[in-house]
Order: sequence, then structure tokens, then C-alpha cells
Amino acid sequence: MIRRILTLLGGVVAAAALFSAPANATDDTAADVRTYTAQGDSVSTLAWSDCPTSRMCIFNNLNGGRPYGYFASGDGDLADSSGPTGLNNNTESVWNRTSRDWCFYDAGGYNNLIFIVGPGFQGNLLPEDRNRVTSLRICP
Repeated sequence: MIRRILTLLGGVVAAAALFSAPANATDDTAADVRTYTAQGDSVSTLAWSDCPTSRMCIFNNLNGGRPYGYFASGDGDLADSSGPTGLNNNTESVWNRTSRDWCFYDAGGYNNLIFIVGPGFQGNLLPEDRNRVTSLRICP
């Protein structure tokens, strides 16, 4: 029982270490925006194998589970029919295989910034960020 509690606490501490304040916040909500950053050894790449290099990949399930979509520059509205289907408000994990920060929003048209994913980050989103993404792009 004690080992289980320590394991859970260790996961919480490790998750907390992945976040920092954005370096160049530009809008009123950015002060409260989390940033996901790469931290050495990340999650095993076995479940993430479909994500192409030089792309931002978003996954509908935890641990890189399918369905998924990948982007070179972003998508202004995951709810419209021009992008991948089934991902609007369904993103639970991400892998940023680019050298740029990516901004994620909970409204179409890049409105209402909710978090930033730094280069190289691969992992699950925090519960409060899951299933909220409606648009994403390389941060301006």
C-alpha cells in the first residue's frame, strides 16, 4: 500500500516538473497557460510510431493511441471538414516533433489559448487539458 502511494506521488511530482510559464506570453490569458516541455527520456516510442518527423501529432487517446492527426503548420478548426475528423475536443496526448512551440486553443480560429507544447515534448496531457483542443498552430 505504501509503495502504491509513493508511486502515485512520484507520478504527480514528475508531471508537475513538465510545466513552466511561457516565455513570451502575448495575450491576456497567456499568464495562466501551461507549457509542456521535453524532459530527457520520455514515453516509449512504441505507441507513437505513426508520428512523422517534423510534425506536431495529436492523438485521440492516451499514450499516442489512435486515431491521430499530424500537422506542419496547424489547423484553425478541427471541427470543420477540411482537417482530420474525430479530433475536435478529443486530444489526449501529443508529440511535438518540430523545433517550434505549438499553441493549442479551445475555440476555432486560434481563440482562447489553453496550453503550449514545446519542441520534443511527447506525452499525455493533464486531465484538465484533455478533450478541449479545437484549433492548434505554431505559436506566433
